[in-house]
Amino acid sequence: MTNYLNEQPMAMKSFPGLQETIELEAEQKEEALQITNRLAVEKGQLALYFQALALVAFEDWLKNREPSLSVEKTEASLFNPDYAQAINAVCNLRVGEFKICLIPTLGFSDELVTIPQAVLAVPEFAAHFYLIIGIEDELDLAAIRGVARYDQLAADIAGIAVQADGSYELPVTSFSPKIEEVLVYLQCLSPATIKLPAVSTNRDYLEDLREFLSQQAVNAGQWIQSKVGELVQGLDGQLIPAVSPLRQRQPATMVDINDILDDRNIEVPPEARVRFQDLNLAGKQLHLFTFVWPLATENEWCLLLILTAPPEEKLPPGVRLRVTDFQEVIVEEQLQNDYILTQIEGNHHEKFLVTIITADGEEKKTILFEFRP
Repeated sequence: MTNYLNEQPMAMKSFPGLQETIELEAEQKEEALQITNRLAVEKGQLALYFQALALVAFEDWLKNREPSLSVEKTEASLFNPDYAQAINAVCNLRVGEFKICLIPTLGFSDELVTIPQAVLAVPEFAAHFYLIIGIEDELDLAAIRGVARYDQLAADIAGIAVQADGSYELPVTSFSPKIEEVLVYLQCLSPATIKLPAVSTNRDYLEDLREFLSQQAVNAGQWIQSKVGELVQGLDGQLIPAVSPLRQRQPATMVDINDILDDRNIEVPPEARVRFQDLNLAGKQLHLFTFVWPLATENEWCLLLILTAPPEEKLPPGVRLRVTDFQEVIVEEQLQNDYILTQIEGNHHEKFLVTIITADGEEKKTILFEFRP
């Protein structure tokens, strides 16, 4: 039930920044609880519950404000446990031809709003409109605190650093409090007016996206301050010398990576760090060398990957190495010259998912890297 505050002076006095509130009735809260329980997850249930409350509140608001419009939620991120746990927002809702994203907040008074990076950076989750849904569960109330268009938010975050948890913090004033505008847009605006990034149909990318969102990133930026021989936090590997003057310290059980670098005419700066990891893929032993170093350009870094077999052995035929970011598969390399090598560059806020796959695609290893010095 929608409660219009211009008819409720006491409510307006209690929540001065809101045009209207949405009463959360017992049936709606039970529906939200059932959605949460159906996801059958052990962690983050409260966040999922508030996502569900935001959804049922928005549905109620839209039904009362404009009965001719309805919410299509079949593909909603909330119903996918991997997505719902990784992104504190309800993405992939549709009203007509428009995509809607709901961002729940606790209460009505916070001046800053946490926006998951994925809802803007991942084409699959990008929306024409983003609505901030405040929840006061103990008062059985919800409210639409503001609305923003994709192009507006994309411009607002352009100069803002991504936080360690993969989110942005924006003032709530970045969202228009004139929520009736979204009703006008939904009925009068063409979706083509707000250009969204193209959604990929690449099956590999879509599979990688799940890994991307569910994995804890390894902060390779910390390696720069680490010493050779130290264990790498969060990984079964250790730092080894990366440049040729130290090649005598490289264990004999590894392929000499300096020979590979020389073969490809690649110069690794002295400040680089390389992590060696011993992998097992489909019963075969593989060696992965991950080089990282900061670039001269501010806030940029380089990731160099070399996949080899142990000395006197060969990589399995058809093995592939793929690197994916939030938006696409950047590169996929196949075996050549007894090793696989790829090199990419990115900004400090970018993460890269490295996937090593067998020829038949049945087995794979994935590691998510970021660079925060």
